[in-house]
Amino acid sequence: MTKKTRNFVLVSGAILIIGLGTGLVASYLGLPVSLLSSAAGPDELQYVPQNAAVVAYANVRDVMNSEFRQHFRQHEPSSQERNEFLEKTGVNIEQDIDSVVAAFVPSSDPSSNRPEKSAVVLARGRFEAGRLETLALEHGGSAEDYMGKRLLIHQGDAPGDAMAVGFVEPNLVALGGLEAVRQAIDAGSSNRNVMSNNDLMRLVADLDNSNAWAVGRFDELAREARLPAEVQGQLPPVTWFSVAGHINGGLSGVLKAEARDEAAAQNLRDIVRGFLAMARLQSGSRPGIQQLVDSLQLTGEGTTVALSFNIPSEFFDALEAMSKAKPADPR
Repeated sequence: MTKKTRNFVLVSGAILIIGLGTGLVASYLGLPVSLLSSAAGPDELQYVPQNAAVVAYANVRDVMNSEFRQHFRQHEPSSQERNEFLEKTGVNIEQDIDSVVAAFVPSSDPSSNRPEKSAVVLARGRFEAGRLETLALEHGGSAEDYMGKRLLIHQGDAPGDAMAVGFVEPNLVALGGLEAVRQAIDAGSSNRNVMSNNDLMRLVADLDNSNAWAVGRFDELAREARLPAEVQGQLPPVTWFSVAGHINGGLSGVLKAEARDEAAAQNLRDIVRGFLAMARLQSGSRPGIQQLVDSLQLTGEGTTVALSFNIPSEFFDALEAMSKAKPADPR
């Protein structure tokens, strides 16, 4: 990747990456400010393609204002870095990003080894489109219109490596591979989007007052990860999954998995029970960690397995203390 490409990717992607650098997980994941509207999920789902395998959401404003965030402030960019980012992009990390939706759409090309090109991120906030376009053009990008939406594009170092930023609404940008951004715009204009995917939206509708969540097909995600056959053979027979969390002073939520059949679900529950028993045995002398382990509750019936959790702030204090007490590497 050339220096110009790196600069373009950093400029366009930093809106998401730095915004989530407060402690939220972002993988391919990794999403209006209010979590639930009259329909299940945020309005940004209208730009997620119908065949999305994974969809994730984070109310960045809630997270930035939470006590939970304070445990991670030391890992955030310095004030100088934030000021430089603001000066270049006009985006105030502390105030201008409200929420983020991320989606992963399986590639239609089985030979593709770049699954990240199938990821699209929708960031809602306040952005100066003209300023960002000028900056992108200065770093080797180009600009064009697609379906009435303005796109900033960089072609990358190889065919098919183009990255893009699309201004899909006045306060909403789409980031990702060029084709993924175009697919997002198509989904919004045609109404052929994930909101008509009944299986996935069923999971979204079950989320309860969460300000961070992810739902999707576990088997599809495992397939796209291209794990070795021996690893694939050890994965649990799970089809759908969901993770719903609420971030405030700590982190609470529930992880759900839908197994292929009832027998597979029972086996998975047995495995989780064994893990919990071992964790309880090993956490007795660590109060913060013991509180976390004690909060883990296994439930579910039929093909569903659910594990609720409540990570208190004391847990992060305990982790920090353990890290400081770890002997320094003699090398």
